[in-house]
Amino acid sequence: MKIGPLKPGMQIKPLPPGSEPKHTIYWLSRHKPLGSQLQELERLFGPCLLVYDPNSFTDAQDIINRMKEWDADELAIVAPLSVIAKLTEAGVHPLWAEMEVVPKEEAEAQTGGRYYRFVKFRRIKAVKLEFEELA
Repeated sequence: MKIGPLKPGMQIKPLPPGSEPKHTIYWLSRHKPLGSQLQELERLFGPCLLVYDPNSFTDAQDIINRMKEWDADELAIVAPLSVIAKLTEAGVHPLWAEMEVVPKEEAEAQTGGRYYRFVKFRRIKAVKLEFEELA
């Protein structure tokens, strides 16, 4: 298993602890994965190495380069749709963590005054951006 460079704020975590990873999942988001998300990744992919990277990126190619540094075969990302579109055009189909808004007492996470619970992961196959000229 290839180990890439650890940049500030990055963390690596084997799922489950002590296992021999069969997959490497690159988690690119300022939000750390929730316990329920870690459990679901383990259920979906079996033993894996999770590489958490909260650092900003410049473009889709920067993300692809980071994945290659770690030999990652999966990507979980929070990014603008235009960046995700470029990733899918390059053949990278990231995981999307579907979240739902819930009452505070049912929440796993909070941001911007809203409360969320993880629902499931979905794979992004394509993003279509359709534009209209204004003038």
